[in-house]
Amino acid sequence: MSTNQVDDILNEINEIKKRNSDVSSDSDEGFGSGKAVFGENEIFESVDDLRNRITEDEREDKKALKQGKKRIYLKTQFALSDEEILETLKRANIYKTQGRRSVIYTIIMAVAAIGFFLSCIYGNNYNWLLFSILCIVVIAAIWLVPIFHLKKLARENSTGETIEIELTNEDITQKMGDKEWIIPLDKSGTLEVGDEVLIIRTYHGQMFAIPKRSIERELYKKILQILKNGTEPYED
Repeated sequence: MSTNQVDDILNEINEIKKRNSDVSSDSDEGFGSGKAVFGENEIFESVDDLRNRITEDEREDKKALKQGKKRIYLKTQFALSDEEILETLKRANIYKTQGRRSVIYTIIMAVAAIGFFLSCIYGNNYNWLLFSILCIVVIAAIWLVPIFHLKKLARENSTGETIEIELTNEDITQKMGDKEWIIPLDKSGTLEVGDEVLIIRTYHGQMFAIPKRSIERELYKKILQILKNGTEPYED
């Protein structure tokens, strides 16, 4: 065993003793009754095992300390409509040729189409007309293909299943059937205010949509401010 490992063990044991003392002193508050953090017969085969257990205990301690401090601002349930799902999908940037890019590509192809058409007129070469028509087809594809595909995806994902939302000052809990997600409001995610939905993106790429209609009108501004305080603005 290296010197570094020994030092780690000593430091972690001292931390355990310190926490044991803290737990005992907090017994009047209901967080323990002087019992040991680890069981008497609990064996750790490696420093990593011990460190992982300490990390888990610290997480549980923090969770226990936070109980009673969360304030529920919103509890609601809804089923996303086709229009709300469609808006969410549009904002998911599934297609790269959307938004500003679609406008830029359209302008480029429109200029090319006009150029080919003028070449056909003044050059008496009908091959340029074919290229002009092809540019128009590309413009149509840029705008129509994403719309039709996203509408199809919206219909497929419109299951009518009820989603439950609970918003506190610390996180959002979303439940759908037997599945549950917790989205922390610690500035690790982003918020995008859409036309019909509020979209929250987590740091690892998940998207959650809350319909504006599911929030009472008199609470909307307050709920929106809470979400803004716990997230960063979304930038495309």
